Formats: sequence, structure tokens, C-alpha cells
Amino acid sequence: MSADDIDRSKPPASWEHLAIKSGYTFYGRDKSKRATVLLRCHTCSELMSVHTHVLRTARAECTSCWLNALSSEAESAGLTLIGPDLTDSHRAHYLGVCGHTLNRQRGFIQRVGRGEVSLRCTDCLRERYAEMAENQGWSLLGKAINGKPNYRLFRHTCGFEQDVAICNLQSGRFTCNACAGNWASDPSAVYLFQFDFLDERTRLLKVGMSRNPASRLRHQLGLKDEVRAQILRVVTVASGKKALKAEKRLHGILRAVCPEFVVPNYELNWISVVSEIYRIEALPLISELLSDLEETLRSEQNPLPPKTNCASSRGLMQ
Repeated sequence: MSADDIDRSKPPASWEHLAIKSGYTFYGRDKSKRATVLLRCHTCSELMSVHTHVLRTARAECTSCWLNALSSEAESAGLTLIGPDLTDSHRAHYLGVCGHTLNRQRGFIQRVGRGEVSLRCTDCLRERYAEMAENQGWSLLGKAINGKPNYRLFRHTCGFEQDVAICNLQSGRFTCNACAGNWASDPSAVYLFQFDFLDERTRLLKVGMSRNPASRLRHQLGLKDEVRAQILRVVTVASGKKALKAEKRLHGILRAVCPEFVVPNYELNWISVVSEIYRIEALPLISELLSDLEETLRSEQNPLPPKTNCASSRGLMQ
């Protein structure tokens, strides 16, 4: 607005008083809109136009100060203010450090700046879910058909589409409902885990079976913070039924041969299981049993040709 568009004539004394009371100095009136007045903010010295009704009945908020506050709050939250949301005065558009645009409520950004909550980029989250799905042979399609916020819709490499819980996507504990069998027929494994305690004196072992040993270790055992875990060995088995049979046989041998190495359940307050835990001294025997299992599985996959009777062979040759 140019100086020619502003009427600088003296306003009613009540208007000047109201402007000062609200933190402004009365500057003039808009010639083209007589019901609009110009006020200069005492805080930022910027001009702001407001309706005379607002001046008389409310305390006008300085647009410049409001934008400065939004920008400062965004900076405290690690964001850059793009601008206010023109459709919702409680929201604004921000630029994240990741380069994505976010639309969030001002109150939420204030809480992020105070460290009360953490900020999560929706686009980054979608990309992370898509990458996790791709690594497991799936494609992320979008929101779940069931409408639940903790589910997403995915397409398997076979073309089948289904909703999958995000927690199952993260742990890898899900299968395609169209092409997968059940746990008994699906490939599985017998695993050996080692647990090291921070006191550096206690080391324990766990033997078990799982379709996904890494997921079993990360997401299902409920280990306490003072325990460090690692996968020592994984023996792949053709089916869950065979893996369960091999696991039960292994536990039976361990309990019979070295019962002193079996950890009693009253010592298992650091893990969410009540059995199948052994002292570290059982490691040589467990390793030997797993090697025997691997040899047995190899022999089943590559059986030796049946022996033939030499006389019978000569008879067939004649």
C-alpha cells in the first residue's frame, strides 16, 4: 500500500486509546476501505491493517509478530517455516531437514520444541515402510483396507494384496495368505543364541526353532537392558515340523547328558521364556549336536544311490 492510499487525518480519540491499549500506534485509514485502519506494532514496528470492528471489540494480533513466533517455534523444533495454513489458523506448513513438507498444528510444534514429543515425517515413514516391505518381497500400496491406523496395504510378488500390521512388517513375522502354507510345512530353522550380561561373568545359551531367528531374537524374547544377545548359529530345516522334531530331540539329549547345564526357570527373570536356556559350558556339546543335525539334513537331501546286487546286474546286462 502506497502513502497516497492512506488517510493520515486524526482519528477519533477513542480509536487512538484502543490502539495504544492493544500495543499499537494508530497510523491511518485505508482510503479505499474506510472500515479498515492501519496500526503500527510497538513490538516489531510493522504496519498491520485491521477492521474497525476488531479495533473496537477485540485485541488485534500482529501478523508480523505471529509469523515471527511461528518461525521461531519451527526453528526450535528443527524445522523451517514455509507459511501458515490458509485453511486452518491453527496449522502451518514446515520444511523438515529431510527435505519433505509437513503440515502440523502450532501447538504440536511448540511441544516438539520443548522436547515433550518427537516429530515424525510422514513421507520418511512411508519410504521406510516401503523399503522394509521391498526387502521382504512386498510393495507398499497405501492405507489399509480395514481402516486401522497401525496397518498398511501391501502387494506380494505373487500379486496378492493384503493388510499387514506395522509391527509384523518390522519384525518380519508375516506371510502371504495366498501362496504361503502353515508353520509346519514352511521352511524353518534351529538356532543357537548367546546372551552376555554386563557383569561380564554370566554367559548363557538358548536353543530353539523359528521361521525367522533374527526376528525371534529382536522382537520376542523381551530381553532386559543388561543383556547383550547374538546369533551363534542357524541350521536351516526344510519344514517347521522337522525343525520342531529336531529341536525336541536336541533338548532331550542335553537334559539327559548334562542336566547341570540346564538353567532353572527361577533364574530367568531377564527373558520372556521359562525354559530352553543353558550354561555356556554346554556350547561344545550343542555345537556338536547342531553339526550332526546339519550332516543328517544333507544326507536326506542327497541320499546315496541304492546298492545293486552284482549278479543281478550281470543278469540285466546279458
